[in-house]
Amino acid sequence: MIGKLYRSLKLRGKLAFILIAAIIILSVILGLYFDYFLRDNFAKTTQERIDYAFHRFNIHLRETETELRDGIAFIKDDEALLASIELINAYQDKTDYNAVLLDEEKKRLVEELLNRVKLSMNNDIALYDSHDELVAFVTKTSQGYYLAYVSFEKGIPIFFSRYENDSEYTRHPFKPHWLLPYKHVSYYSQKELLQNNGAITYHRFRNDLVIKSHQSLFDGEGKECIAHIEMSHYVSKPYFLSLSKDLGIDVSSQAAIPEGINPSSSDKNTILYDKEDHFNGITSIKTVDGKVYVIAALDKSTLQKLLNENRISFVILILAITFLTLWILKILFNRGVAQPLQALMNQIEKIERHDYSHSSIIHTGDELEAISRSVRRLASTVNEREGALIASQKQLKYLSDTDPLTDLPNRRLFYVLLENCIEKAKHLNRRFGVIFLDLDQFKQVNDTFGHEIGDILLQEVALRLRQTLRDSEILARIGGDEFNILIEGFDGYEEIESIVKGILNSFDLPFLCQDHEIRTTASIGIAIYPEDGQSIHNLIKNADMAMYRSKDKGRNGYSFFTNDLAVDIEEKTMMIHALKASIDKKDEFFLLYQPKTSTLTGKITAVEALLRWNSSEVGKITPDTFIPLAEETGMILTLGAWVLNQACSDFMLLRNEGYLLEHIGVNVSSLQLQRDDFIKTLNDVLDQTKIDPKWLEIELTESYLATDADHALSILRTLRDLNINIAIDDFGTGYSSMAYLQKLSVTRLKIDKSFIDDLPLSSESIAITRAIIALANTFGLSITAEGVENHDQLCFLQDEGCHEIQGYYYSKPLTLNELKDYITNQ
Repeated sequence: MIGKLYRSLKLRGKLAFILIAAIIILSVILGLYFDYFLRDNFAKTTQERIDYAFHRFNIHLRETETELRDGIAFIKDDEALLASIELINAYQDKTDYNAVLLDEEKKRLVEELLNRVKLSMNNDIALYDSHDELVAFVTKTSQGYYLAYVSFEKGIPIFFSRYENDSEYTRHPFKPHWLLPYKHVSYYSQKELLQNNGAITYHRFRNDLVIKSHQSLFDGEGKECIAHIEMSHYVSKPYFLSLSKDLGIDVSSQAAIPEGINPSSSDKNTILYDKEDHFNGITSIKTVDGKVYVIAALDKSTLQKLLNENRISFVILILAITFLTLWILKILFNRGVAQPLQALMNQIEKIERHDYSHSSIIHTGDELEAISRSVRRLASTVNEREGALIASQKQLKYLSDTDPLTDLPNRRLFYVLLENCIEKAKHLNRRFGVIFLDLDQFKQVNDTFGHEIGDILLQEVALRLRQTLRDSEILARIGGDEFNILIEGFDGYEEIESIVKGILNSFDLPFLCQDHEIRTTASIGIAIYPEDGQSIHNLIKNADMAMYRSKDKGRNGYSFFTNDLAVDIEEKTMMIHALKASIDKKDEFFLLYQPKTSTLTGKITAVEALLRWNSSEVGKITPDTFIPLAEETGMILTLGAWVLNQACSDFMLLRNEGYLLEHIGVNVSSLQLQRDDFIKTLNDVLDQTKIDPKWLEIELTESYLATDADHALSILRTLRDLNINIAIDDFGTGYSSMAYLQKLSVTRLKIDKSFIDDLPLSSESIAITRAIIALANTFGLSITAEGVENHDQLCFLQDEGCHEIQGYYYSKPLTLNELKDYITNQ
C-alpha cells in the first residue's frame, strides 16, 4: 500500500515523503536511545552516590584513627602525668591505702584526662596502672562529661565520680563498664606497641562502632609496662544523621546483617542490592566483637520521579524540535527545491521544443542553479566543445612527443621520425646517419651543483646544439644526458665528420648556469644507414656502442661504428658482468703488498696495498684493465671500501704479530673521494680495524686535484685532521701547480715509474727527478720512487736524497705470508 502510494507521487512529493519519514524515524531512535541513556545514567549515579557515601565513611574512620593516636600521644612527653603515674605505682597499697595522698593525685589526673578528651573531641579516656588496673577515666554522656577515679577501702575498689559541672566527687560502689573494664584488656602485643607507637582497635557496642586508641608506656629497657591509656570515639547515630543530611542519602549502622543478604555471595567488601522501595548498599567493618554493618539507602520513588520528569521533558523537547524542523523544512523545501525544480522542468521542456534561446537562470546557489546554467549553455557550447576537443588532442600529442625540459622531440617522436626516414631511404636508396651524443661527467655536475643546475645545463646544451645544427637535422633528447641527432642528405663520411666536429667545437665555450660557468664535453657515436643497421633498434644500439668507444678513448671525441667495435663492446660487457659477479661473491679479489725500502738503511719501512683480480669467468685481469672499468660503472665504490678495510685489517694483523711497519699505503679512486660519505666510510674502517690513523697513507692522483680543487682541499684537510697521511701517486704525470702544493695538506710525493726507467742515462729524466725531489724538500714532504729495478737507479736516487724505494729491485708485490717471510729474512 505504502509502496504504491510512493510510486504514484511526483519527485517533489517523494522528496517530502522521504524527509518526513527520516525525521520521524530519527526522532524515535533518539527517544529510545536517550531513554536508555537516562535509565542507565540514573543507575550509575545511584551506585556512585552509594560508593561515595562509603568512601566518605572510610575517610572518617582513617581521620578518627589519626585523631585518636594524636590524642593519647601526650603520655610519653607529659612529665607531670608520668610523675603522678610513678607515684601511684610506687605508693598505692590496696590494704593500706593512703587516700589523702593518692586520691588527690588521682583527682589531678582526672582533670588532665578531661582536658585531653575534650581537646581531641572524643568520647572517653581511661588510664591503667602498671598492674593493668583502672586508675581513672572520663566518659562523655548526655549530661556532659563524667569524671571518675578508683579508690580503695580495706582493699575493696570504690568509685569517686562527678559530672564536669559538679564541684564535689560522690562515693559509690564500683560498677564495671563494658567499654571501660576495671582490668585492662590487651588486644595487641608489646612488640606491636613499641614498633607502631600505639595501636587502634575496633569494637561493637549495641549498633554502634567504637574505635579505641591504645598507648602503653614502658620502662627504659622496654620490658615492663608502667601505664596504659585508652581513648575511644563512638561512630554512632548522630554522625550517621549528619552524614545522611550532607549527602542526601540515608546512612546507618547495625550489628545484624539485613535479612536476605548473603555476604558470601560477593567477593567485594561492598554489596549492592535492590528492595521494593530503596536502592541499598551495605559494607561491613570487622571489630573485636564481630562485624558492624553500615547501610546506605536511596529512596526509589524520588529517583523514579526525577527520571520520569526528565523523560517527559525530553519527549516534549523532541516533539517541539520535530514540528519546528518540519515547518522550517517545508518552507525551505518549497523555496529551494520544489519551485526551482518546476522552473528547471520548464527550461528542459523549452529545449525539447527546440527553443534554444536564453532562459532565465534559477538562482538557488546550488546544483540546481548549476544545472540550470548548464541547460542554458547546452545548445551554444556544442561548437565550443568540438573546438576544445581538437585543441586537447593537439596538446596531448605535443606532450607525448616533446621532452618537457628542453622542448625537443622525445624518444617516442624520434623513433617515429627515424622509422619514417628508414622507409623513405629504402624507396629512394639513400643513406642517413644517426648520432648518439652523451655528456661527459654529467653525474659529477649533478653531485657537485645539484639537480637544478644539471637541468639548466641540459637546457643550455639543447639550445647550443639547435644553434649549431641545420634546420634539416633532427635533434632529440632521449633521456638523462643523452641526445640523438638524425642527419639526412649527406654525400660521404667527410660531410658527417664536419657536422660532428662542429658539434664538439660548440662545447669549447663554458655554459652559464645561473651563477656558475660550467665546462663540459661530449662523446659521440655514429651509425650509418644501411651499412650499420636497417632497423631502429640496430641503428640506435650501434650508435650507442660507438659513443662508448669515444668515452673509452678519453671522451670529448667521436667514433664511427665498426664490426670490431661490436666485438670489443661484447667483451667489455662480459667483463663488466664478471666484475659485478666477483664483487658480489667477494672471494675473487685479493691484495698483494709491495715493500717500501729506506734508502738509508736498506730495510723495509712500509708497504703499498695492490688490488688483484682472478675471475672464474674471464681469468686473471690486470689492474689497468679492470680498475678503469670499475670506475666507469661505479663499482669502484664498493670495491674501494673493501680494499680499505682489508688492507687495514692485514696491517693490524702484522703489527699484532710483531711486524712493526711505519704505515700502509692504499690507493683511493677519485670517485670515492668525491662521495659525500667517503669520510664516514673511512671512519667506519678505522673503528672496525682499530688502526691508528697515522699508520694509514691515502694515495691519490693529480687528476683528482685538478678536477675539483675546492672539494679536494676540503677532503684533504679533513684527512689530515684525522691524522691520516696523504701521498700524490705518479707525481709529475698530471697537473699540480706550486700553489696547489702549498695549499694541499699532502705528506708525500711518489715519483712515477716513467721517470725512473731511463735513470741515470736520460738527462731529461735526471732533470725531472731532481726537480721533484727538490720540490718535495722545499715543502718538507717525504719522497718515494716507484719502479726501481736496478742498482744504478738505486744509487742515483740515494745520492739525490730520495727517502724510499719501491720496485722489483728489492721485491715484487707479495702475499701476506710472503711479506712476513720477507720481513723475517731481512
